[in-house]
Amino acid sequence: MTKIVAITGGIGSGKTTLSDCLKKIGFSVHDSDGVVSSMYNAPNKSFIDFIKKNFSKDVLQNKKINKKKITNFIFQNKNIKRKLEKYVHKHVQLSRKKFIQKNIIAKKNIIFVDIPLLLENNLEKHFDLVVCIISSKKNRTQRILKKGKFSIKILNKIFNFQTSDKERRKRSQIIINNNKTKKDFIFNAKKALKEILK
Repeated sequence: MTKIVAITGGIGSGKTTLSDCLKKIGFSVHDSDGVVSSMYNAPNKSFIDFIKKNFSKDVLQNKKINKKKITNFIFQNKNIKRKLEKYVHKHVQLSRKKFIQKNIIAKKNIIFVDIPLLLENNLEKHFDLVVCIISSKKNRTQRILKKGKFSIKILNKIFNFQTSDKERRKRSQIIINNNKTKKDFIFNAKKALKEILK
């Protein structure tokens, strides 16, 4: 029987780093953010039509979607935010379902799914184990701002939308701390992996 492990954590906590580490070791990992990025970077007709219908014209130029403008827009309009999240979630869920089915057929012992909003969407009951990465708000802010993807104003709105670390600890079976160096984080991750594989 295939053990399905969910990885979650707040924005900037280190989920991508953990997923990359697991892939290098040889595990199969489904990346929700990767699916979303593909949707934006190479949008199909259905997604383009959805964007045209729900957003202003300036977010779409030559069939390319300006994700930064979309982000700014949705945090000013809760109704559109819900619509977009519902649309994107449906496609991510389908991709994840195919990934899980494929690996079950392949009789993999253990697989991982990286789901940023796992707890916010109450999805933890669908998985055998929840691994959560905990990192301070200060550290996460520094990592995100360094990438230049969000302004501090938008980032704070994202923080407010996501669940608290207290709630994450309560609803996860394994916690990995990421408040020091990347080397320390990888060490903690490999230590946690031994627990997962038991």
